Amino acid sequence: MWTAADYCLKVSADPAWLSHEAGRIFGLAWRRDFTAPGFCVLDLEPGVDSRALRALMVALKSQLSEIAYRETGRQLVYASLARFDQQETTKFHLDGAPDESMLMLGYEPSRVRSRLFLADYSRAAFDAGISPRQFLQDFNPMYRRGEDLLSRYTTELPQPGEGRPRILLVNNSSLPYTGERTNSHGVLHKAEILNADASERRIVNSTMLFSGGTDEVGPEQQREFVTTDKISQKSY
Repeated sequence: MWTAADYCLKVSADPAWLSHEAGRIFGLAWRRDFTAPGFCVLDLEPGVDSRALRALMVALKSQLSEIAYRETGRQLVYASLARFDQQETTKFHLDGAPDESMLMLGYEPSRVRSRLFLADYSRAAFDAGISPRQFLQDFNPMYRRGEDLLSRYTTELPQPGEGRPRILLVNNSSLPYTGERTNSHGVLHKAEILNADASERRIVNSTMLFSGGTDEVGPEQQREFVTTDKISQKSY
């Protein structure tokens, strides 16, 4: 549905780039209509290690929150932070979160091959004249009929370059379209694992953000997210 040029940016690990690109990233992912994808891919330079990747994610969250506050009067705050070894194929889904939320996923380089897909179910619901929640109820994408209906709204992400970590921002919202552009519009995501291998790791650093309120994850937990070597979950 979208081409890589529409949503993919090659970025430096130097946080200075944030002041130049954060606005563009925010507009691509935290969209208010259907002229933007609802997701954004940031391909980093080879050699950026895990802690530098996570530090960049935290810095980016801060920048996006400032932009959100200027534009909407509400900050983006943390609902959760986690690291896991994800080697299990999933169906199209939303992650559990408030109705206006965004995933920021940091993928570390891995020899475990996978394919990632985004489906614009909000646009599919709009075209069908129903709400996103009603679409999920009537055309559950966990089943073939719903997934088939989403085929023309689906984008497969290109593979990252060898040794390149990647940050993926996914609008996880479930609010309906409004002509006043007051709501943010989400997309579904799924992963297809091609060669699960218990001797390898496919590390995903996951943060869930939502609109308004206060951080549900304290400063100490945020620091631990950047510095830890622990993996909270493995799935094969």
